[in-house]
Amino acid sequence: MRLLLISPTHYDRRGQLHKTTRYWTSGTTLPYLKALTPPGWSVEMVDELFYDVPTDGRYDVVGITAMGPQIARAYDLADHFRERGAKVVLGGTWVTLAAQESLEHADAVVSGEAEQLWPEILADLAGGRSRGIYRSEGWFDLGDMPEFDHRELPLLKWDAFQKSWLYRQYFHWPITFSRGCPHPCEYCAVQTYYRRSFRTRPVEAVIHELKRMKSLGADRILFLDDNPVAHPEKAKELFRAMIPLRMKWASQSTINIARDEELLDLAARSGCVSLSIGLESINESSLASISKDFNKPTRFDEDLARIRRKGIQVIALLMIGLDGDTVDTFRHSLEFLNRNRVSFLKLFTPCPYPGTKYYDDMMEQERILDFDWRNYDYGSAIVKPANMTPQQMLDGFNYVYRGFYSIPSIMRRLVPPRGRRGMETAAYMVANLKVNRFLSANADAWGTIS
Repeated sequence: MRLLLISPTHYDRRGQLHKTTRYWTSGTTLPYLKALTPPGWSVEMVDELFYDVPTDGRYDVVGITAMGPQIARAYDLADHFRERGAKVVLGGTWVTLAAQESLEHADAVVSGEAEQLWPEILADLAGGRSRGIYRSEGWFDLGDMPEFDHRELPLLKWDAFQKSWLYRQYFHWPITFSRGCPHPCEYCAVQTYYRRSFRTRPVEAVIHELKRMKSLGADRILFLDDNPVAHPEKAKELFRAMIPLRMKWASQSTINIARDEELLDLAARSGCVSLSIGLESINESSLASISKDFNKPTRFDEDLARIRRKGIQVIALLMIGLDGDTVDTFRHSLEFLNRNRVSFLKLFTPCPYPGTKYYDDMMEQERILDFDWRNYDYGSAIVKPANMTPQQMLDGFNYVYRGFYSIPSIMRRLVPPRGRRGMETAAYMVANLKVNRFLSANADAWGTIS
């Protein structure tokens, strides 16, 4: 039986497939599913961000995982392979929260985690049957995660490492410590998917995996976790164990890491070089409108200063156009980012994931402007703002992005400090300059940047 596993790309503003030759990291879903696949299957994997999907191939089953902007492409691929006679399985965060819609494009849908369902789904499809929506009951014990060969990760092709020095500099090997997030942010598909649960892998299992990765040449790690510090004591245990490994790592985190001195210190000592932090807004009323008022903007300056003092670069995630925002928010946001010497910016317009409370609220208020999933790219006017027009929101989005990645802003924010982290700052300066060049050439490609 032939099985094809796909991580699709997304469509850009011109309707073309977005492709790249460099990226932060690879996802682990495809090789993980391969490790879960019972004997008797021939498995191929393709990450469409880098490689072309073999659309003319003959397969018995095609498995596609997708989230956010990928979903439109995932549906198109699913329809294509079904027309060619293959059975198609869809899974992922979006698919779980919109399972009935996803089933219109598939023979089977995984709703929730796949570990306890994957062998059964393959057996059913191979036998010519399907239950349609396969829902996982409870949560999988992360202590029982199977091991997979890291050399099979879609991005870990040894020829890719030889393309350029910059590829080595920016590439991170992926690993997972935890799943879920306990916070109530209403727009977030992750906390909705996991129903605000949070659990971690055994620290010794993570350390064992890190040692195996290091033996393969890994020295830069990206934790794929949505919030690895959600349980501070568990995170501290992990960071202490990582210190002797002398590996550099990056991840996402809430701003709460700055408010626990021991946690922040251990993160830095264990090799943390950058954190993507969902600040979301500098307006308290905007944060309150999406149940993220635990962020406390009045403390942001102090929080970010503490992180910088530890030599950790901050990648700020901000949403433009929330209900507390006005046209003045754009200028204040840019001033805030420059003042705090933020290293990198990912900007978003509000995007209502189906299945989240935010989506339900916007539907009830009749404020969703677009139901074409191709446009759910975090840079389009999907929701009607409360205190401005959709065009004003997009103009402000443009203003903040271009201002942040302007040459004067880059020079103010990224003067390399002395010491061992100076090279990290220099690397972010190079990345900023690349975005500046991209913005100059692609005035309408905001979603691709985010």
